[in-house]
This record gives sequence, C-alpha cells and structure tokens, in this order.
Amino acid sequence: MPLAIGQRVKAELSGTELHVLRKLGEGTQGEVYLVEGPQGYQAVKWYKPEQATAEQRSAILYLVRTGPPFGAAGRRFIWPLDLVTREGSGQFGYLMARIDTQKFAELGEVWAHLKPVPNFSSLSEISYQLANSYRALHLSGHCYRDISAGNLMFEPVSGDILICDNDNVGVNRQSRCQVWGTMEYMAPEIIRGEADPSTQTDLHSLAILLFYLWVWHHPFHGEMEYRFHCWDIPAKKKVYGETPIFVFDPENPDNRLPTDPDYGIARERWSLCPTDLQDMFIRAFTDGLKDPSRRVTEGEWQNLFSRIKDRIISCPRCRAENFLDLSGNPGTCWNCSTSLPHPPFLVVRRHSAETFIALSNGTTLRRRHVTLSPANDDGSAIIGIVVPHPAIPGASGIRNATRAPWNAEFPDGSKSVVPPGRAIPLNPGAAIMIDGVTITITAPDSMVTP
Repeated sequence: MPLAIGQRVKAELSGTELHVLRKLGEGTQGEVYLVEGPQGYQAVKWYKPEQATAEQRSAILYLVRTGPPFGAAGRRFIWPLDLVTREGSGQFGYLMARIDTQKFAELGEVWAHLKPVPNFSSLSEISYQLANSYRALHLSGHCYRDISAGNLMFEPVSGDILICDNDNVGVNRQSRCQVWGTMEYMAPEIIRGEADPSTQTDLHSLAILLFYLWVWHHPFHGEMEYRFHCWDIPAKKKVYGETPIFVFDPENPDNRLPTDPDYGIARERWSLCPTDLQDMFIRAFTDGLKDPSRRVTEGEWQNLFSRIKDRIISCPRCRAENFLDLSGNPGTCWNCSTSLPHPPFLVVRRHSAETFIALSNGTTLRRRHVTLSPANDDGSAIIGIVVPHPAIPGASGIRNATRAPWNAEFPDGSKSVVPPGRAIPLNPGAAIMIDGVTITITAPDSMVTP
C-alpha cells in the first residue's frame, strides 16, 4: 500500500521516526515521498508490494552499510541512507537526500523548454562529472545497471550533476538485481540474452546517455526505426539489440537519419560537436557494438570532455560558444557566421605535459588543470575565472577564486601577489604560480598549437 500523508515511518538503522509530508513522484518500482525527521527534510522511496522482496531489502541494507564511492565523485550519487519500514507492513523503502528540483533539471525538462538549455561549457562539465562519477563507482567494484536520462539531474548553468535511483547498484558480476535497465539504453548483448548487466554493459549505456545530452537523439534511431509502423517490443529488440547500426556510421549507411524534418535537430547538433567528440561516438557505436572490450571507458570520456571544454571561446558579436578545432583555428561562429578572433591562451606546464586553455570571458581554470591526481577530489572546483575589466572596455583578467594568494610575474621582471578575489590582467607573457605549477598567458599570434 502507498504511504498516507501524515503517517509515521521508521528509519531502521538509526531508529528515528519520519513524518510523511507529501508525495513527490512515482516510478515503476515505487513512490517517492517528502518526509521530515531529525535531519530536516529528506525523501523516501517506498517500494510497491511486488518490488518489496527479500533480495531488494538485502540490497538496500548492503548499499546503506557500504556507502557511495569516495570523494566528490561519490557525493553526486543520491545514495540510500537507511532502510525505512512501516509498522504492521511487509513493505519497505529507503531514505535519501531531497533534491532541489528548482535548481536541478532533467533532460526532458530542457527538451520541453521548462529549464534552460546548457551551453557548451556547462554541457562539457555535465559530461565530465557524469563520466567521473561512474568511473568512481566502477573502480569501487560496483555496476549501476540502469544508466539512463531518467536517473540524471543537472544544474544547467554550473554543470553540477546528481545521479538518482541508486538502489539497483550492485557488486559487478556478482549480486542479483530486479532491474536490468531501460531497453533503449541496454547493451545489445543484454537484449539478446547473452550477458548480464556489468560495468562493461554500463559503458554502452553511458555512451548512449552522453549522445542524448549532446545530440538530443538516440544513436540508433534512423531509417530502421523510422520504417517501423508499430514501435513495440519486437521492434525495439531489432533496433537496439539484434541489428543496431549507428546513424552516423561512416562505413554503413543503412540506418542514416531520414530526411524527415523531425530529425533536423539531431543532424544540426551532431554538426556542432567537435570532431574528436564525433570520433569517440563513432568508436562507441561501431567498434563498441561489435566488441564490448573496445567500448569507450569512463576515463577516456572524462579526459575528452576536459580537453574540449578548454577549447571553447565566445563569439564577440552574439556571445554564442564555439569550439576551436584541433589545430587551434577558431573559424566562424556557428550562430551568426562572424569570423572569430584567435584568443589568448593559458599554458599550464605541469611536469612534462602542457595544457592549453582558450580564454574568453567566463572561461574557468579548475583544480584538475594544476593537480595531476587530486586526492579525494575530482578536480572540478573552480580556482580561477576570466572576468572583464571593470573600467577598460575589451580588457579582461583572471580572478583568483581560491582562498590562497597567487604569485604573479610580468614580462618586465616585476612580481606581485594576487590575493583571493582579485584579478591579474591577461597580459601576454605574464605568469601565475599556483601550487608549484606555472601558468603562462600567451598571445594569440605566439600560441603553440594545442
């Protein structure tokens, strides 16, 4: 039975009582309620009778006692906090943090124009954090088993994410699960009955979710899907599992996008993807379909999205974000066709490697740029941001967004300290030292190709 408003339920491990305030939503496994207890407002997922099995109860207790992956990557998971029961009932649920649905959006809300569309910088950060968190989960020995857009929420401006519905997480290739995923995200070998969910099948689901985020389309929805008059289970098995073909497969044209205008958005958004992102998607949905061992890993996705974010500049005319190509050429703005100027760059020299970050107002310098392996951190914290000069039109500087001062050195040999909250002008040849790493501001005409 569903929970009643005003009813009291119990968090078993802590022994605390929770007051049911209102229903927040409903899914295939159960309902979600807003509750109040000693920790303030939280949420409870309450399983339907057929889902409240002994195996699911054991799975929740395991997740509560194990906890989420360590560090910032793990904090993005809305993890089960406690088992929740009701006196006199065999049903149960679990306690979790409440999500601020005014701040965080689902992809469907963006498509319906209910929430803002993330720009390329935010989309790169969403994708980076998504890959980073699933990498942490997989390294902890677990698989998610139900990666989909329905389990992702994101802040459209900052790119911060939350991963919901973690009650189906289990030990890779060991623990059983009542849910095998959403069919449009399932790996083909699961649909064909050849494999169980695992970290390897998670990689396929992650690639599909990333494709949805960037292209707003399913990678296998082309002529094959278009020709089906009845989009039923056999049709889905055919397209997703038996003969899946990527709509942008460069070698196989059998499932290209139809000429129907309904497919125009997918075609346009694909054309806006950087070539290295397109190449990664092609690999994921060609080589990765034929051989699961050749799927794109979370670490590869993570590194890619960090790199392409560093190549984003804003159009000086319309402010639309654009990607520099792999040679550092800005080209023309995709939105207004303005010829884009060559931007200045930050050159981050760390050990034997160099990272190039294209600069325009709003560009961020993150902890991952200066720290090789952040301890207990994913490196996404902003440590510097490019801001316009308050008095000089067209001039900009990079503001210290940390709590510690920076040391700066200028081409004439002079030095200064940049306290937190203050900015250093983007003068070519100037250098900033952060945590022992030298960051140089490079003029456009002296840029080394990234």
